[in-house]
Order: sequence, then structure tokens, then C-alpha cells
Amino acid sequence: MASKLIRISPSILCIDYNNDDVLKVALRDIEKAGANMVHLDVMDGKFVPNKTFDHKLVNKIQDMTSLMLDVHLMVKNPENVIADYAEAGADIITVHYEACKDPIKVLKMIKDKNVLAGISISPQTPALKLSDILKTGLVDVVLVMGVNPGASGQTIIPGSAEKVAEIRDMDKKVYIEIDGGVTLKNSSILRRMGANIIVSSKAIFEAKNMRKAIKTLKGGGFINKLFKDI
Repeated sequence: MASKLIRISPSILCIDYNNDDVLKVALRDIEKAGANMVHLDVMDGKFVPNKTFDHKLVNKIQDMTSLMLDVHLMVKNPENVIADYAEAGADIITVHYEACKDPIKVLKMIKDKNVLAGISISPQTPALKLSDILKTGLVDVVLVMGVNPGASGQTIIPGSAEKVAEIRDMDKKVYIEIDGGVTLKNSSILRRMGANIIVSSKAIFEAKNMRKAIKTLKGGGFINKLFKDI
């Protein structure tokens, strides 16, 4: 997979994902509009205040789309549920650095399930905390939270783009995903700083022209290609 290609991972947070008809249409629409994956924000009501869904919805979505399933676990003790999400069809499982007692052990668990492994950091966590973890070679994706995890619709926190750049300086090959507060306007600077997986919800699902919105988030003209070949 060529790292210069920008992938778009629409988050379903702003739609009625519990309504099967709404969900099917949303998945169909983002796929037709050029998305590469679907971002699934799992919140347990413990690591973050809000609660969303569990592996059962991920399994249901697997049967509705050919898009990659980009599972973002905002949960305490993620090691207890990794097997559930791997079996449900996750292509990427991302855990939070702040939620793991032993992040390297958890990343190994994900890799052992033959799933791409991601590590996420919240705004208060310095990028430098990932330095030694990146050296293990276990990380496929670093997810930078541009907002405090737990709710949709927040404004991106200043310094998020710089944190992306810090991680890119540490590792030229890892995929860097930016999640939270991403808009059509600020996506350009995030790409320039090194982000190559862009997560957005309202900017896509509430766009008048979804295809145009996704093309703008990609930077225009980038190839729509799944990356199961990492």
C-alpha cells in the first residue's frame, strides 16, 4: 500500500446506526462516494462517559458492506474484548494508550488475531509516549484524537496537527489516522502534516454532495483503494 494515498473512514456516530434501513443506506452511500472504510466508535460508558454499541453491530455491518471495518475501541481493559471484535470482522482494531496497562501486550493480542493493530492517544497524551511502542514494529496505525474522546461534533483542539507531525517524524511508514473535529477546511493541513487516514462524520454524512466532500478530504484525485495488502 502506497502511503501517499489518503484513506477516508467515515464515522457513523451522527447517523441512527440502530436503524438497519438507515445504516444500510449510509454504508451504501459512503462506499459509492469513494470512502475506503467505515469508522466504528465503540464507547463503553466507562473509559468515556458515553456509550455506543458493541461487537454485535460490527458483525452486522460486516454483512452490509465490503468496506474495511475500522474499529476504534474507547473502552477500559480492551484486552478483554479484542477477540470479540476480531471475530466480528474488524479489519483494524485500535485501542487507547490511556486504557492499556501494557499497550505492547495488547497490540500483540491484536496482531495474533491477524488484524491490523492501532494505538490511539487522547489530546492530553504527548506524542513522545509512543516512541518506544513504535519501535516494536507492532503498530500499523496511530490514531490521533483531535478532540477529547467520547462525543461527536466537537471542534478540533489546537496543536492536533502538530502532534500528527511529531508522530510522522518518529515513523515515516506508520499510518496516521486523525479523528475528531476534522472538517473540509482543516483536512488540508492535517494531510500536509502526515495524516493519511481521515475520520469525519458530519462533514461527510451532512454534506450536500457526499462524493465531493470525500474528494475534498482526500485532497482530490487520490485513488480509492482498500489496503488489506499491508
